[in-house]
Amino acid sequence: MTGVGLPLVVASRRALAFAPPRILDPVLALIEQIDRRRRGIRPIRPGAVLGLELRCHRRAPIPLRDGTVISRRDLVGLIHFDNARLRDLTSSGSLLPAWRQGRGDLAALARWAARQPPGHRPVAFFGEGLHGAVAARVGFEVRPRPRTWYTRLQDWYFRGLLARWSRLGRARLTVGRGEFHAAEYWLSAARLAELHGRRPGARS
Repeated sequence: MTGVGLPLVVASRRALAFAPPRILDPVLALIEQIDRRRRGIRPIRPGAVLGLELRCHRRAPIPLRDGTVISRRDLVGLIHFDNARLRDLTSSGSLLPAWRQGRGDLAALARWAARQPPGHRPVAFFGEGLHGAVAARVGFEVRPRPRTWYTRLQDWYFRGLLARWSRLGRARLTVGRGEFHAAEYWLSAARLAELHGRRPGARS
């Protein structure tokens, strides 16, 4: 769940030192395009800021606060931001259009999940990125990630996304204090339906 247009991240000048240099922007942009096609990420609805990828859970079982347990081989939905769409929605400096779009996307996702037959309906939805505060506000459980070589590499890549796609660009990496690490977010299908499945006036 990597998004870069929202300001609710905690960065530092150290983050700028551990972000990809500008010269790599074209290479990383190409990698991003190829990766989205390879993983089959599709918009949740036309004009969505959120995209969906389906996969089987391969990690150890994960218990969520509502009692849902994500077991190995369970179908889960990975949530991704469309960074270009997010940039367009925040170009005026206001977060409200992106916030409304994202909430509407979650409502559309809840309705889509409710229509899926058993066995084809994700048991939970997952994301990872720099916007834990935003994810928590819409109901996701935010959890720290282990500090491995792979998550450190992802953090480096996520900082590059922020530098390339944010309205404020690389200046975003110098704002705030402290470390600048991504987190992971989990939301069960039942909790998604409870929080976002009955929003009056929402459109698919």
